[in-house]
Amino acid sequence: MFNITKQALGDDGAFVKMIQLESDDFAVIVRFPSDVRLHNRYMGPDVSKAEEVFNTEVSKFAVGD
Repeated sequence: MFNITKQALGDDGAFVKMIQLESDDFAVIVRFPSDVRLHNRYMGPDVSKAEEVFNTEVSKFAVGD
């Protein structure tokens, strides 16, 4: 299983999610409206790096909660 620790929603179905995996690793998953595929931007144990990647990806599109 996994827990969504942070998420940001954008226009037309875009989103960025930071997920804590059962293994205590973190993943940052991105979906842009121009591309319906999911993109894994980070996966690893470093929460600081995961938050940095999350914030960078969120800044790439207009975000609303």
